[in-house]
Amino acid sequence: MLKLFPLYIVTLVLFHLLSIKAFAMEIQFDNPNHVTEGRISNDTVMGGLSASQLDSQQGQNAVFSGNVSLDNNGGFASIEFQLRQATPYSDRITLKVFGDGKRYQLRLKTAKLSFGEAYAADFDTQAGQWSEHTFTSTDFQPRFRGRNISAPALKFADISRIGLLIAAKQQGPFSITLDTLVFDSHI
Repeated sequence: MLKLFPLYIVTLVLFHLLSIKAFAMEIQFDNPNHVTEGRISNDTVMGGLSASQLDSQQGQNAVFSGNVSLDNNGGFASIEFQLRQATPYSDRITLKVFGDGKRYQLRLKTAKLSFGEAYAADFDTQAGQWSEHTFTSTDFQPRFRGRNISAPALKFADISRIGLLIAAKQQGPFSITLDTLVFDSHI
């Protein structure tokens, strides 16, 4: 009986660890069951001249592209998706994109933030290549219009909206292909 007890404990621990991993979730940006249609917001809301669009068909990757203009104090283009399901507990997320060599900002929003605020993390793409970018919650800073703000600690399970932003005076055409965002645990 004593020999079986440690085996029972090990089995329970392994089951628990495997069940945490089973709650991993993959968001496909081209899947209307995963996200709503992307909502574009460019600097035109402030008089700028940047333009962008989303090309998305189910079964094909979503492509966010356009042109960033610095005219009229402009300089940004962004898109935001609402999640159609709750995200699981996770301690990391991995974004897979096909890049253009520019820097983007991954923006996560929760119900605990006010309008316009987001948890943001920058990442660099490789021109003409697929890349994966893995983040933990500590990689994100709460921001509003480019400034750091005070906000509750980010929990990936609270995320309801996902966005991308291109800014930082990166004038000219841009194009980023959005494949997946995976919520998981590295345990």
